[in-house]
Amino acid sequence: MAAAPPSDFNGGKVESSEAGSKWLDAHYDPLASIHTFSACLALADLHGDGEYKLVVGDLGPGGQQPRLKVLKGPRVLTESPLSELPAAAVTFLKDHHEPRTPALALASGPCVYVYKNLRPYFKFSLPPLPVNPLEEDLWDQAKEGEGRGASVCAVAQVSAAGAE
Repeated sequence: MAAAPPSDFNGGKVESSEAGSKWLDAHYDPLASIHTFSACLALADLHGDGEYKLVVGDLGPGGQQPRLKVLKGPRVLTESPLSELPAAAVTFLKDHHEPRTPALALASGPCVYVYKNLRPYFKFSLPPLPVNPLEEDLWDQAKEGEGRGASVCAVAQVSAAGAE
């Protein structure tokens, strides 16, 4: 959707019809206390009532206190604590029954949590994988602040080893 053309030109200041939008105000409002990135956002009709809500996997200030938040406009409707930082959120249709209400899948830590009607429904736990020794060595070098050339060489080695 294209932005509306400027409605007024005042001494070099351009105003658009989107400038007073509540959605933009809530998104850029520092008091909204939302710390997230685009992969942790989903828009869905969670209850099948025709009202779409924004689901946010909130990292919390400074990566502390991660939460699952549901917003309608600038208001937070519900908040649930998460055990680990969220990585992604997506909604999907699970059932073919009417009304078709989507489920929410939230990746957090080594698990994928599935919520139905905003209540925990299922948890998929991913098995731990062994760390690639070359990658571990690269991270150790980065922690110690060793030369950039060694890091680039180690990245190339890890990439080559992963391709085999």
